[in-house]
Amino acid sequence: MFLGCLNPKSGSFVIDLRLSRHFTMVALGTPDKEILNTIYHQVLSNHLKNFDSTFNNYAKKVVDATSAVFNGIALSA
Repeated sequence: MFLGCLNPKSGSFVIDLRLSRHFTMVALGTPDKEILNTIYHQVLSNHLKNFDSTFNNYAKKVVDATSAVFNGIALSA
């Protein structure tokens, strides 16, 4: 398996057909913040069920904090 990507901010936006025939183009959008928080909250809260019940309250706080750090890094670029 090979992976190739292009920089959308510089260079030519046209890909030669002889080159592009070797690749399958896939474009993925970033999910909304609420969707990501819901997914990660469900995964973490299900994982924390195996531990002491005091940890169950921390799932939302951990997901919110992680999301804030990620958005701070992603949006600063």
